Amino acid sequence: MPWRSSSTRERPRQCHVDRHLHILMSTTVDTMSRTKIEIGLSERLVRLTGGDAPCSLPEYEAIAKEIRASKKFPRALTQAKALSDENRLLAVALLHRRKELCACEIQAATGLNHATISHHMSILSEAGWVRGRRQGKWMYYALVDDAEFVLP
Repeated sequence: MPWRSSSTRERPRQCHVDRHLHILMSTTVDTMSRTKIEIGLSERLVRLTGGDAPCSLPEYEAIAKEIRASKKFPRALTQAKALSDENRLLAVALLHRRKELCACEIQAATGLNHATISHHMSILSEAGWVRGRRQGKWMYYALVDDAEFVLP
């Protein structure tokens, strides 16, 4: 029988700093292996473009850095994340077909509970995809008329 610890409680709990140190160390390992990755990437770029790949790698990195630094990037990321959940995407598709739905109708269609629907609709609302209106004790949702995906 392999050796086992008598209790998991005896292990010291991993602190917040240790978790970040682990991430930092894995990033360092990734950076060290980057040269090997860049060689393979350079070969593929040469085959695809016929150009001088080592010269174009810094260009692509600069473009990516510029995009990440743009003011539109956080908004685009929020919008994309809002649609990345299956249930939120389903809710948007339902609203696209029916124009406006009560929260209970979305709940019936998705099989989720009221609190979860409220949470998902809040995320979609913050991302600019849907708007809500209260009528008595009912909450109705619809797609934002001029909603468009923001690209940085």
